[in-house]
Parts: sequence; C-alpha cells; structure tokens
Amino acid sequence: MLKWALDQPERYLIEDDYDSEFRYRGKPIPAFQSSDKYGKVIYIGTFSKSIAPAIRVSYMILPESLLEIYRKKCYFFSSTVSRIDQRILNEFIRDGYFERYLNKMRKSYKDKHDLLLEELEPLKEKFLISGENAGLHILLTCKKENDNDVTSERSFIDRAAREGIKVYGLSDTLIKPRKEKRATLLLGYAALEKTEIKAGVESLMKAWL
Repeated sequence: MLKWALDQPERYLIEDDYDSEFRYRGKPIPAFQSSDKYGKVIYIGTFSKSIAPAIRVSYMILPESLLEIYRKKCYFFSSTVSRIDQRILNEFIRDGYFERYLNKMRKSYKDKHDLLLEELEPLKEKFLISGENAGLHILLTCKKENDNDVTSERSFIDRAAREGIKVYGLSDTLIKPRKEKRATLLLGYAALEKTEIKAGVESLMKAWL
C-alpha cells in the first residue's frame, strides 16, 4: 500500500486505528503509520472509546509535507471542543495518567471479553464467533444461510428484543448489501457488568436455541 502511495506525489493513505488500545491476546499490532518513512500516511483517531464519547475529541496526525497546506486551507475552522477540556486532556496524557488509565481499562475489558466468550460456548453449535481478542464487541455469524425468516438478522434481533436484549445486525452498518447470506449479529460488552453478561447470554440462548 505504501508503494502504491509512492507512485503518485498526491497519493496518501488515511489510517483510522480504531480500537487499537484494546487488544487482549498477543502483542499489540503497530500502527501502519509507524512504518511510513515517506510521509504518506494521515493518521486519525478519537478518544470516544478510550475515555468517553461525551468529550467529542478526535485528532489527526499529518505528514510534515501537508502541514503548510492544512494551515492555508483550514486555518479558519474553529474547534467546538471546550479549551478547558482540551487542556485537561493534554495534561492527562502528558503526565502519564492516560497510559495508566488504559492499562486499568484494558484489564477490565479483557475480563468481560473472556467471560463473554466462555458464556457463549453453547451457541457455537449454531454460530461462528469472530472479531474476538480485540476491540469492545464480537460478531456471531449464523452457520446456516438465510433460507427462511428464522435465520435472518431481523429475526434474531426481534427474538432477542422479546427477551429484553438489544443486539445489532451487521447489515445495518454497511453501505452496500453484502453477498454473504448468513446473518451476523454484533454483541457489545464494554458497558455491562459481569452479572449482566451472564444474564444476557442466558436470555439469548432462550431466544435463539
């Protein structure tokens, strides 16, 4: 990809290193930007998952070659984030609190992640589990194709809702319909207590098995 970007002077890659802070198995995967020696990667991110969505802070790390263009064309944009919040966040990162906070949250999320996978074992007969070991959600893909309404995403979502459980269909996140005919459900766990995870999976088994 870097070679492709180097073929033309105006080509750049945009890297959104989503959920990179939360990895629970193996070594952390380095950012693509760390391998960029030619200033071809624009690195973007947000603190919405690592701290809180309410602070509405994102960031962009530009190659030096784009800094002057940015200053000329974007100088008039005014940040809507409170300067006080920005100052606090700056000190939070600068003084090492953010790193210690991430280590604490990574352990908390790992415990929930491992518990969820353990509780989902009975569902493996019907679903493939993917997207684990990183991030704040996992995916369940029905092993049977959507040959009837019982195996459709909508059916799984509605049956879970009747048990008081909110799940999301992967199709709702896509720009174009996918060719895959198997229903895929997204399960988030970050905001749940361990007791809620156990109770939630029990309800999903009642709804889906």
